[in-house]
Amino acid sequence: MSAIESDSFEQMQQPIEVPELTRGRTRAGAAIGVHSVCDFFSFMAVSLLPLLGARLELSNSDIAMLLGLGSITSGLIQPAVAWASDRLDTRWLGSIGLFVAVVCISLIGRARTFEQLLILHALGAAGIGAFHPPAAACVGQLSGRKRSLGVAIFFLAGMLGGVAGNIFTPGIVDAFAGARPIEHSVGVPALAWARIAWLEPDIGYGLRSLTWMIIPGLIAVLVLGWAIHRVPHRHHEAHGAHSTLSRSEKRARWGAVWILYTTNLLRFSANMALIYLFAQWAERLVLTRNNAGAMTDALGLEASSLNGPLQGMMQIGMGGGGILLGVFLGVRHEKLAFVGFPLLGALVVAFVPVAGTIEGSGTAIVFALAILSGVGFGSVIPVSMSLAQRLLPHRTSMASGLMLGGAWAFAFIGPKWAQLVQDRVSLDAAFYVTSGALVLAAIFALLLPNRLIRATSAH
Repeated sequence: MSAIESDSFEQMQQPIEVPELTRGRTRAGAAIGVHSVCDFFSFMAVSLLPLLGARLELSNSDIAMLLGLGSITSGLIQPAVAWASDRLDTRWLGSIGLFVAVVCISLIGRARTFEQLLILHALGAAGIGAFHPPAAACVGQLSGRKRSLGVAIFFLAGMLGGVAGNIFTPGIVDAFAGARPIEHSVGVPALAWARIAWLEPDIGYGLRSLTWMIIPGLIAVLVLGWAIHRVPHRHHEAHGAHSTLSRSEKRARWGAVWILYTTNLLRFSANMALIYLFAQWAERLVLTRNNAGAMTDALGLEASSLNGPLQGMMQIGMGGGGILLGVFLGVRHEKLAFVGFPLLGALVVAFVPVAGTIEGSGTAIVFALAILSGVGFGSVIPVSMSLAQRLLPHRTSMASGLMLGGAWAFAFIGPKWAQLVQDRVSLDAAFYVTSGALVLAAIFALLLPNRLIRATSAH
């Protein structure tokens, strides 16, 4: 290494000072809390896939398209928002995105056609995507030397919100479906609700009642604005330090970022495939239990009540694994994590079809496997974000956007390949193909340069 490159490394290893901001920890905590709310909304539609599929008579291809388009809109907007946030020195785009997401996702229960649902879900997913780069960059920045831990906590909060969204959304629909407005003799609803046991639940009313979620969502938008709008970017110092690097060093850093991007793309694609596959698995189980040939609204709600917790278990694995790595993973073991955890996930996913056939305890085993699959494909996501920000300290929002949205933009291939394999071969075969994608992610991670990982450890 030349003397110039050595000096550059020393400069890049020095922590970059960030202008003081009052209540920095409180602001970081508020942004982390809002992430939980944001990801609650992001999984509302996912948890209801069996019910929405039955109610709107969606085909497997329709469901795959719904998930895929959401992945595209959420993914493509993130690098764009990240670039604009860095360029314009603003955090407003994150708040605007969350506002759009809250409104659109709260209206999914009012969709009467697949096209309406597709538009609402696509816009809502785009809003969710726009939230993440500015919020993640702010939390990482406010965390100082504990950037990896801060980002891991941010990630965990999102996962917990996703778990809550998956588990509680079907319950919210069910509660409102059985609780009708008490009407006066003239037919005007009174200011009270009652559950009438002898009436069939009105599932349509339960879905439409999701509109009430706009209220807590808008409160979260206001809190987010207070938390992040005044957090400055790190343009001047970071750009100055980055400019001292040689051209070869800059290329090496960007090369490492693109390797991270590829591994995230493969793992996110597997994640999206599993969202589709577990929903299909839940439908198959409910149809088998009830000896039914087709889904009805009632069976769809039953399958959603099983699918939601399954999706939530994946979120628990992602968040729990992410926070543990944020606390205990040292820099020298980061590459090992990028290789080892996807391999663990591959083994787990390949075992799901076998576990589902076990009498008695098969369902419980699949729930445990869902947790471990989340650990496999998701636990290193915050590590990838932190490492990308360390590699590109002058483009922290862009780094976050690439690791999240840039990868999500092409993760739409996950549910599509899963649907095609399911239709042409079987549901079990689709699980095996998804397992192979995680093996491929581990292979690509072997290309990460240990030298750069260690060199950026002080950021």
